[in-house]
Amino acid sequence: MSSGLAADTKDRIKQANDIVDLIGSYTELRRQGSNYVCHCPWHDDNRPSLHVNPARQSWVCWVCDIRGDVFDFVMRREGVEFVEAMRILAERAGIPLTFTQRKVEKGSVNDKQTLYQAMAWAEQQFHDFLLQSPVAELTRQYLAERGLSGDSITEFKLGFCPTSFSWLTDRARGSTYSPEILEACDLVGRNNHGSFYDRFRGRLIFPIRDTMQRPIALGGRLVPGVFPEDQEPPGKYINSRETRLFSKSDTLYGLNLVRDQVARQRQLTIVEGYTDVIGAWQAGLRNVVACLGTALNEKHIRLVKRFADRITLVLDGDDAGRKRANEILDLFVANDIDLRILTLPEDSDPFDFVMQQGAEEFQKRVQGSADAIDHKIRVETEGIDLIQDTHLANQALENILSTVARVPSSVFSGSAAKVLRQDQLLTRLARQFQIDSPQIKQRLLELRSRTRRLGNSPEEASRPERVPYDLLDRAEMELIQLIMQEPSFLDICCERISPQQFQDSPLRQLYQQICQCFHDGRDATYQELMLQIEDSQLKDLVVYLDQQWHEKLMAAEFHGQPKPLKTLLDDLLQRFNHMNEQTGNRQAISRLHARKLDEQEETETLEQLLNQTKQRHGLKPPTDG
Repeated sequence: MSSGLAADTKDRIKQANDIVDLIGSYTELRRQGSNYVCHCPWHDDNRPSLHVNPARQSWVCWVCDIRGDVFDFVMRREGVEFVEAMRILAERAGIPLTFTQRKVEKGSVNDKQTLYQAMAWAEQQFHDFLLQSPVAELTRQYLAERGLSGDSITEFKLGFCPTSFSWLTDRARGSTYSPEILEACDLVGRNNHGSFYDRFRGRLIFPIRDTMQRPIALGGRLVPGVFPEDQEPPGKYINSRETRLFSKSDTLYGLNLVRDQVARQRQLTIVEGYTDVIGAWQAGLRNVVACLGTALNEKHIRLVKRFADRITLVLDGDDAGRKRANEILDLFVANDIDLRILTLPEDSDPFDFVMQQGAEEFQKRVQGSADAIDHKIRVETEGIDLIQDTHLANQALENILSTVARVPSSVFSGSAAKVLRQDQLLTRLARQFQIDSPQIKQRLLELRSRTRRLGNSPEEASRPERVPYDLLDRAEMELIQLIMQEPSFLDICCERISPQQFQDSPLRQLYQQICQCFHDGRDATYQELMLQIEDSQLKDLVVYLDQQWHEKLMAAEFHGQPKPLKTLLDDLLQRFNHMNEQTGNRQAISRLHARKLDEQEETETLEQLLNQTKQRHGLKPPTDG
């Protein structure tokens, strides 16, 4: 999908962001020959395994089997989509973006940069007030009583908004932040008379930041004693409403602080409250985040999958907590995430548990938490006599199998271990419910078939699969590599070989892009393809092909004189022609066997097949006359 960004602007952005400088701004690089190496941020890297090639402006981690250019690095590192990566790199290089859309007036309520600046300004106002104002003494005492340290208050930039209706609006007078700008950030609201009022007045402020550390929203908690009981505004907790900067479904509280550690460990723990996250951080845990007043949903799953493979959902030890787990469990299972459920002892929340029992005990509980299916079985069978109460037992089994049916079929086709795990689960259910295993398996197949028909697993259809490069057709890869290295080959290849002749889907898609370059009058070099292609999977393939080509070239030069490129091209064209001929022959033979030809067509087809066989054996076909 196009980003709507002019191609020349993309090129300028890429040229202005040297990959060594970019990656070096995130981590320490060390020169190794003509390249650089560093510790990979996406796995627990004991020795530098991320390699940066300044000549090709590319990077690769062989352990993670990922690669790309400056855009791909920012997309992975910041957990953003392509367009946002372009914005980041453009801002870094001081290049104005040129989108094919209506221009936003700078400083207006639609200008996101102005809104970001207003949020950062407001965050600082609230934080300074909490630390310095005598009016905030009661809130400081409350935080101390809860056991929150000064370091935690500073790290999370906690603040306080006084009870005045217009404190923030008054502070903004004389600044560039008009009441309308503050309203666009949902920092202030407007009453029926059109007057502005502070949305978070009298509340402890929890700034909410995106993964780039920018404040985008606020959470607010009433502090006991700040308001007289009969004057307390409604809602113990409130969050910012949806704005141009903030969507609850795209944000997790605290992810900005723990994302690097989470990306290395690939494990994330999700709790329910702001103080739960802060308490975990204060205890030394660096993989705990919270959802923001909304149930976990598809968008949250897409967000967490950028950083983690295993998710532990920690719930309060009450009936409401168990119910919430049951509601979202199917969603995680359908998206093939290793979900664990940790239910704390009754009347205990994560903050109190960590503060009283310590981080080590909490982490021990997380590591020993039940996986999603085990949790489902325990919840569904609780209090049921599975032998005597047949109606409730059948209903429980149906609910369990309905959850298992949501696991994408691609999971089992790619993992023998998961097939074994499913077989063990079905055997366990058969024993537990006193039903034959074949019956349970048949019912699971029926439910899985119905789930697919109803489209209950959207991620399965849209999830990009990792391309097994070692299984791709060698000739197809070599043809694309030759075109990337020698622009003069583009015309003859696109004229003589169509994308339909490619057997492997990813290579066929890439060749279609190459043919598009030919029709647009552009070369299909490595640099041009990396600039034009926005699909991360195809870009990964381009980098892989380029790297493989240069490795083969170095090996050929080491062992002797490599073949001329034109000779290699002629050999490949001949192979493609032969494969095309074979396809045509198979179709002709099929028509002959099916007797779909009349007598003359049958004779001509047999003669054509005979002549082609003679040519392959070096014999001349007969000439007329």
